Amino acid sequence: MASTNYGNNYGARSKTIEVPLQHEQVLEVVCNDLPTNPTELTDIFRQESVGLPYYRMLAIEYYEQDKIEQSISVVQAGLTTASQSPHTTPRQKLPLLTLIATLYMRLAKKETDNTQRQKYLEDATQSINAADRIYNQYEPTFVVKGNLYILLKKVDDASRSFNMVLEKRPNCIPALLGRAKIQYHLQHYKNALKTYQTALKYSRGKFSGVEIRLGIAQCFAQLKMYTEAKAALKRCIDVSPVPNATALIMLAIIELNESKSVDSGLVQQETALRHGLQHMQKAHIVNKKHPAVLNMMANHFFLTRDFEKTMTSASRALQNASNDVMKAEASYQIARAHHQMQEFDNAYKFYAQALELNPHHTLAQFGMGQMQLKKGENNAAIEIFEKLHKAEPECVEIMKVLGSLYGLSGKKEKSLALFSKLLENANDDPLLAIEIAEMYEEKDSAKSLKYYEQSLALLEHLPADDLVAQDRVKDIKPELLNNIAVMHQKLGNLNDAENYYSLAIKEGESSVGTEKNLKLTMSYNLARLYEERLETEKAVSIYKKLVEDYPGYTDAHLRLGAIEQSLGRSADSIEYYKEVFDTEANDAKAWIMIGQAQATDSEKLSKRSYEKVLKDCDKNDLYTHVALGNYHAATARELKGDKSKQARADAYKLAVNFYSQALRRDPNNAYAANGLAIIIAENGHHEQARDLFNQVREAAVNNASVWVNLAHVYVELKLYKQAIVMYENALKKFFNNKDTNLLLCLARTQFILSKVDKDPEIMYQSLKSTEKAFHIAPSDKTTQYNMALVQQSYAQQISDLAQDQRTSDSIRRALRCLECGQRTFRMLINVTEHTLYDKKITEQRERYGETLRVQLDRKLVEQVQFEEDRENKLNMARKKREEERNKLKQAEAERIRQQQLENERMEENRRRLMEKVREDNLLMASQQVEDDDFDEEKKAKKRGRKRKEMEEEEEENVEGDADNEYQKMLHKKDKKQYRSKRIIEDSDEEDN
Repeated sequence: MASTNYGNNYGARSKTIEVPLQHEQVLEVVCNDLPTNPTELTDIFRQESVGLPYYRMLAIEYYEQDKIEQSISVVQAGLTTASQSPHTTPRQKLPLLTLIATLYMRLAKKETDNTQRQKYLEDATQSINAADRIYNQYEPTFVVKGNLYILLKKVDDASRSFNMVLEKRPNCIPALLGRAKIQYHLQHYKNALKTYQTALKYSRGKFSGVEIRLGIAQCFAQLKMYTEAKAALKRCIDVSPVPNATALIMLAIIELNESKSVDSGLVQQETALRHGLQHMQKAHIVNKKHPAVLNMMANHFFLTRDFEKTMTSASRALQNASNDVMKAEASYQIARAHHQMQEFDNAYKFYAQALELNPHHTLAQFGMGQMQLKKGENNAAIEIFEKLHKAEPECVEIMKVLGSLYGLSGKKEKSLALFSKLLENANDDPLLAIEIAEMYEEKDSAKSLKYYEQSLALLEHLPADDLVAQDRVKDIKPELLNNIAVMHQKLGNLNDAENYYSLAIKEGESSVGTEKNLKLTMSYNLARLYEERLETEKAVSIYKKLVEDYPGYTDAHLRLGAIEQSLGRSADSIEYYKEVFDTEANDAKAWIMIGQAQATDSEKLSKRSYEKVLKDCDKNDLYTHVALGNYHAATARELKGDKSKQARADAYKLAVNFYSQALRRDPNNAYAANGLAIIIAENGHHEQARDLFNQVREAAVNNASVWVNLAHVYVELKLYKQAIVMYENALKKFFNNKDTNLLLCLARTQFILSKVDKDPEIMYQSLKSTEKAFHIAPSDKTTQYNMALVQQSYAQQISDLAQDQRTSDSIRRALRCLECGQRTFRMLINVTEHTLYDKKITEQRERYGETLRVQLDRKLVEQVQFEEDRENKLNMARKKREEERNKLKQAEAERIRQQQLENERMEENRRRLMEKVREDNLLMASQQVEDDDFDEEKKAKKRGRKRKEMEEEEEENVEGDADNEYQKMLHKKDKKQYRSKRIIEDSDEEDN
């Protein structure tokens, strides 16, 4: 859609502006030779009391020359003069307010950075609101407001603004154009066409004729009335005083589309193609920065497979586009050029960028899972990116996204594997090393530094003859050195950080392409480093140089003020803070720091500064809401007694309101939640406060006050053990166990728990905690009193224990503690200065301590006697048990000895038996030989019978036990049986 040209109703730009001055003099401003800095003109206007219309005329001349910043500066000067002049009525400022709002909107349309674009829209909104406060029925305000709502995508509000104007003046052309834009946006193309035609009828060629005809052509095109659209565009080109690139490119698009129509003949297609290319070339000649023209040229170069020119044109379109649709198309053209060139990493990046700008860009969705990722459908996105990763396993961008998705889905191992692969690939790619370093900046400064240094090393080793690469290094190196310095500073390597900051600044000065903002940042960072090293003079010198060279660099002013404030010079610090107002009267940060400085002298002045922030600067500022909540909460605590009950309740109510507003704007704001929980606890709702403190602690684990307050609440709930753990964790985590107040809180809780459980060991722990606090603040009398009280209480608890629950050593330790406490009490009684403890109670404690010492002395004697008696009894019992054990050992030893003797006897009998058997066998063998010689014939006759008997005996010998056979042989008296001796000997050998 074309935009309204609010400058057209002023007619053609004059060559000079004649400005009447005092004493009937006239200043002629040559419009074709306006100064770069309009301040020299506006200063003259202010000194000569020139009327506001001339500021407006001068601003419009700057605007017509596309010098919008200078135009805004002129309007701001006029508004400042009007505010200071007693002769200027508020309504006279209305034309300037609507003009400056229009200028901010124009900047917002041209701006490519979303954050800066939002800032311009906020500035425009503030100007419109200022106009409404003066006179809310001013017609141009409604028109400008309607166009602002369109930019803010508040279509209903925009429609109401235009309708209010058209109800009073139906022929108001800017309002008609606004209504037509809304109808077009809502895809009511017929109604939009009718509205544009109505505007054209009323304009009579005097107002926005070109823009109206462009709108008509767009409506015809959307209604597929291409012949009528072409006619409207040609008429637009004819009536335009200068060639119009938008009309030419729209005509080219229609003609190029006609050249693709299969319904047309070849001649008509060639004619349409030729005319389309001619109109596209003319459009590029007219405006070489027109994003639609550049996108069409990129598309043409892509079709001719000239991918380098495709990316060049599309990149220029991306730089100059002011709306997401154009940016998305440019990103798509770059992406598909990279795709065709097999550069999948860059193709993925620009496809993703196109889908981010326009999620409904159909062609960019092919092969990409970005749609699911943008909608938060992680599982679907993982599925698509996993397919992409399988197809292109080396695509870094895919691995990054897929690794992140795995991490979000709890698939830590897969995520780690992908990122590990990324880290491996960073070894030879300096740009990838930078990306990896950026990923680690918040999580691990050491790893981030490692990859930044790796990238620097890779860049420094690039070939010197590669001029393109060296130019790229010059662009990258200053920021890279600055980032290395920042990481060193975060890690505490301040000397290394100073060295790299100096190198970065030197590199930036030698590089022509280094941005001014980066140079400022590097110098500012170096100054902050000097502050951290307590080299205040060096830091101040840099800040003052920055202020001198760049007066609008607010951070330098603020740091100068902060340094003065840290030195206790609040008045001087406030003066530095106020210098910011020379460039921005409603700078929220400056007012906040003024409030902080005023807090040391006057809480009320501080409160007023904070209230101004919410009223005039930023009504959504979180810090200010919390600060005002803290102020009212502190006020409530100071209001004591029944007379102040209502005032105290009102103050608490205000505090709760500010904390609640902060939480509505940021539900995770730990400071607001902490303040709210404190108020809840102070009003007796300890369980609710505990729950809220726990939630805050989970969200802000490094907020020390939350841990301490949670411990306080545990004490109020009588959950002393949990409170002790929380105090100890807070001391260790945040205060290195050296915070006096927190140590005393811990000691008090241990003291109470010891009283409840009657446990002297916990009381002794309380004493140790109090002693730590005493070592930190040895002159504090209250701490000394607390220590003496704990010492006496410990002695009392030891005294109250039964004899079998204490020892003489514990009584002696109690006596030592008691003696120390007594000395402290006697010293505290004689203190002349004002103290927080009651001296009468101290005297009573001292007297009671003397009584307790007498008791402990007596109980020590009794305890020693008790322990001696108990020891004697234990010794006797021990001796008796020892004697019984000895008797048992002797009996067991005797049993073992007898058993051994029995075993030896049995073994000896067996040995003798075996020896006897062997002797008998030898005897039988010799007798058998003699019998054989004597009765050889007789044996021959009986050989058959004997053989049979020997076989039977052999069977019996095999089956029987050797020892049993020995017994049989001993008892046999028949000499004939000796014939089986050989078998017996064999059996004996087998046993052995």
